Amino acid sequence: MLLAFTVNSFIYFSFGNIYSSKILNYTDFSQQFHSGIYQYRILSGYFLIWIYDFLSTLNIDYKIFKLKFLDPNSEPQMYLSFYILNTFFMVLSAAILVFITETKNFVATNAEKILISSVAIFAIAFSQFVIVPYDVSSYFFLLLFFYFLLQYLQKRSTLPLAFLMILILISTLNRESSALSLSLAATLLNSKFGLKKEMIQPIFFLAITFIAVYFGMRFLNQSFSTNDGNLLAQNFTEPKNILGLLFWITFFIFTLIIAKDLQTKRYILIFHLLSLPYIMMCFYTGIIYEIRLYIPLFLTSILLGRTELSRIH
Repeated sequence: MLLAFTVNSFIYFSFGNIYSSKILNYTDFSQQFHSGIYQYRILSGYFLIWIYDFLSTLNIDYKIFKLKFLDPNSEPQMYLSFYILNTFFMVLSAAILVFITETKNFVATNAEKILISSVAIFAIAFSQFVIVPYDVSSYFFLLLFFYFLLQYLQKRSTLPLAFLMILILISTLNRESSALSLSLAATLLNSKFGLKKEMIQPIFFLAITFIAVYFGMRFLNQSFSTNDGNLLAQNFTEPKNILGLLFWITFFIFTLIIAKDLQTKRYILIFHLLSLPYIMMCFYTGIIYEIRLYIPLFLTSILLGRTELSRIH
């Protein structure tokens, strides 16, 4: 947790942000994140505005931070709000990583556990050259789902399943990438039970929860947009996006290299296969240079690479 706080603080206060400079003020942020696909990612947006409003009540001299901005309209108050929000969830994510690595299903030495968690922290921090309010919190919810899914696999009772459904509900209000939690659940449940009731029933309830929230928000907003345009051609022709694709490939191979055995490599491959809808949407409507899009896949994969289901009885 200290490592997460330290690394994220250096990322925000030691480098000038180029990529997200245009949304570092209240007006431009509100215009972007209350339209298109962004308008459905409401949870962290509310958190960010709450922090921004709270900072307004404090008499802070922002000159002490010696911040440098490329855009003259950038507000130190908004930038600090992003820092507080994302660092808070970064620290929480680090804590959940430790809890996951300390479960009996996670097979690694103490040194390997620390190094795997550290790689995850540095990957999250590095990806924040794109500053948004919902990414780091979405990683936290995904990791929290991973942890309680392992608990459910051991007990397989109604209460843990209900809690997983609540997590899906909350994380979908935050970002639609919560669908990756369904891919994770399907990967582990299918690997453990096969296509049986023990696998199909929980996936059904989790999927219904996701679908209800996903479409419910669109009904309430009377808008049904699922993307902000086709960027497929640019993702395979523009140099920066090709560099982003190289990141995807490199970090995918990395998870396979450090996986414990052939079985855990199979988990990683199955998870990516079940995540194809998310991956295809990233290439169709996302900007692949924004490597943050691969981070949830990466985090899940490095944990799957050390997860041993045979220890669950």
